[in-house]
Amino acid sequence: MRAYNSNIYRALGGKGANQAVGVKKSLMRPHQSEVYFVGKFGDDEEGKWLSNTLSDEYFVNLKYSESIQNVSSGTGIVLLSKEGVASSVVVPGANAEWEEQESALQNFFADVFSLAKSETSSNDGTCLASDKNEYSADSALPRKSVLLLQREIPDAVSEAASKAFKEKGDPSHRLVLLDLGGSQSRVSDTLFQSVDIISPNLNELETLVSTSIPGDNVNTYDFENNEDTIRAAKDVLKSRGNGKQSLLVTLGHRGSFYVTDTDDESIFLKPVATLDAELVVDCTAAGDSFRSAFAVAMAEGNTISRSMEIASASGALAVQKMGAAPSLPDRTSIEAFLEKNGRSRTKVESPLEDSFRNSKIDTTDSFACRLNSMKERKDLVPKTVTNFDVKALLERYATIDGVTHVELNYPEHVAKNSHRNVAKIVDRLGLKVSGLNVRFPKDIFRNGAFTNPNEEVRGQAVQFLRDACEVALSLGDEVQHLIVWSQFDGYDYDGQVDFSESWMHLVHGYKAAVGDSNTCAKVKKVSFEFKPTDALSRSSLVPNTFASLQLVDEVNLHNFGLTLDYAHILTAAENPSQSATMTFMKGDKLFGVHLNDAMQSKLGAEDGLSFASVNPKGAYEFIRVLTKYEYEGVFYFDTFPINEDPVLECERNIKVVKKFRKIAEKDLRNDKIAEARSKHDFLKIEFELEQLVK
Repeated sequence: MRAYNSNIYRALGGKGANQAVGVKKSLMRPHQSEVYFVGKFGDDEEGKWLSNTLSDEYFVNLKYSESIQNVSSGTGIVLLSKEGVASSVVVPGANAEWEEQESALQNFFADVFSLAKSETSSNDGTCLASDKNEYSADSALPRKSVLLLQREIPDAVSEAASKAFKEKGDPSHRLVLLDLGGSQSRVSDTLFQSVDIISPNLNELETLVSTSIPGDNVNTYDFENNEDTIRAAKDVLKSRGNGKQSLLVTLGHRGSFYVTDTDDESIFLKPVATLDAELVVDCTAAGDSFRSAFAVAMAEGNTISRSMEIASASGALAVQKMGAAPSLPDRTSIEAFLEKNGRSRTKVESPLEDSFRNSKIDTTDSFACRLNSMKERKDLVPKTVTNFDVKALLERYATIDGVTHVELNYPEHVAKNSHRNVAKIVDRLGLKVSGLNVRFPKDIFRNGAFTNPNEEVRGQAVQFLRDACEVALSLGDEVQHLIVWSQFDGYDYDGQVDFSESWMHLVHGYKAAVGDSNTCAKVKKVSFEFKPTDALSRSSLVPNTFASLQLVDEVNLHNFGLTLDYAHILTAAENPSQSATMTFMKGDKLFGVHLNDAMQSKLGAEDGLSFASVNPKGAYEFIRVLTKYEYEGVFYFDTFPINEDPVLECERNIKVVKKFRKIAEKDLRNDKIAEARSKHDFLKIEFELEQLVK
């Protein structure tokens, strides 16, 4: 067998790990909940990477997991068809290294569930997730604690876990869901009867039927027929069930159903949305996404049918991104997808906060990367992609884990004659356009845009910006930001321009464009981005932050502010933290930030290097200032990864900002650091910061 694509990708996976991540991301309040993953890692590099990724990136608690000496970590080799259909070979590794004695397993899980309960909440806690605040969804059902199990570990382990879980709390408030994925062998009778919900996909249901119903009865069911498939599921429960169980079966594009052994009790749900074939890129984690979201929805107290809706939306989103855990959607995305497809959002009664607003930095921040960087490293893209047009760039961009928004260049990526088509592509990929970067064409404005000596050309520059605003408005209410880099408004030689005249033209031009009541005045934010020098005009008329603030003052329009580019600030020989602070002190005028890095000693250069790769201390301080002044805009990475995988480079930048934001939150609440900073005590500040990051 030969692969059609020679590239190999590594991603966090394994059904248990996927479901732990899926649960964390599906929670209404992930920052107020604890998700425990109980598993085994090898003592190899993969094991370290797996545990670090789960704990540091996805905030899953690994207290009850362990590393096994001289054993490799479990590995799955996933084979994807061109249609995104997954098949896999699983090497269990450390997952098979569990204690075999039943009494030892019982004691272990008894300790796990007792400790997890006492650590997280006085209410009915669980090893999987325990929410520290009571809240109700759109159902009057009591909240439940849910334990998710699967078959990539020995059945005896799951048997012990299920038994201990039920014994450590009110059974009526405890729900155990067994995902049948992971093994084709017959499920032990003890495990089967100890769980509440058995959840196979269609292939696993066929295996379950053949191993549960005596004789050759599997051939009596037509599994392409929904009614026959439901009948088969009911017959399994009648044959092996304990009279109180149910089956939750996923059928891929056909939908899902929930049945008990009662003849008239079943729920069939068609998919929340029908996806075009081109949207489906990887089905690896579709089932894990569905089941983890279902478990969370049930724990919240949603009805079964509503929980299936939430799960269906989660699964549909997961198949549109590459990877296992990286493809799992967060709750905000799930709710938005439901609403977009005509379903209601989950109603949550809470006096504390908006149900989808997470005070943890990692879930509320918005991230975007430079779209044109997706043109780099074409060797990493499937050979079926031959035309790197806007559609191809956006499709590659949509695979970035953690990205929430995209910024488009006007008119390169989107223009008056293309905005409808681009909007459809963006919507199909589940992206949000946060803004447009305005790029003046060289053939018209090489001698200046707003500062051009020709009055007619200056008028064209004003109209060009108005047209950009019109396109932004046509893309929808979310596009409320235009970023203007006027790369031609400058000079090459001393004495070449009259500074006062050029400045007057610049102010007049921005007033005329941004203040136009029919176009730009309707856009919430239009920001100026300075760059001190460029090959197109070696010296900018607005060379630094303070000249930019002067421009904002003189234009004097409420929707006109600044976007600060980190590398541009460095090449202007400024301190980025100071520049950001001064902008905040001028009022609410910092509309955006472009994050990157540069070799400050290379005067006139602007490298577009990965954020914090050259100046990590300064980069952290920049993020600390943004955090201090409660910056709420998009973090846009304006980088040029020529030799690096642009997808991984963007993901790396997102992780760095998340890390810095967490440290900054602690920094700003630390009295010792505040006191040291008030005394300008650098050494004390450094010492206390080191304590924070340990």
